[in-house]
Amino acid sequence: MYKKIYFDFPDDDCYKKYLLNLRWKGKITCPFCGSHRNTRIRSTFRFHCNLCNTTYSLTAKTVMHNTKVELRKWLLTLYLYLNNEKLSYRKLTKLINVNKNTAYRMVNGIQLLFSRHRLLILKISGLKKDVIEIMSLMLLIDTRRS
Repeated sequence: MYKKIYFDFPDDDCYKKYLLNLRWKGKITCPFCGSHRNTRIRSTFRFHCNLCNTTYSLTAKTVMHNTKVELRKWLLTLYLYLNNEKLSYRKLTKLINVNKNTAYRMVNGIQLLFSRHRLLILKISGLKKDVIEIMSLMLLIDTRRS
């Protein structure tokens, strides 16, 4: 799976483009007010809502919000979490090359996602789609909703 993720997405921007299309399907929606009146900020993956005057990123209100870690590493972490019941922070630190505090935050974020949104995750898991697409949809779940 490691090779497939890095082959399909040779850099983080490729994965961000994939997530952008997966999340909003070409029609960017403000995660705070639901408006479609948005402006993309230069060539980055940040946007400005012209209705509520908020600036937000591709990962706003997701488990990946406010992270500096490559989003591909989040995908790998989710894959490892799903396939290894005893994924420790130290093991994750070595596997994806992050420090232990970052690994702790990533695993806790994914555990929180699974505890709060179990039904939605089961619904996504039942879709007949590619494994990477299913895991990416899981990462894009709005973590602020209960």
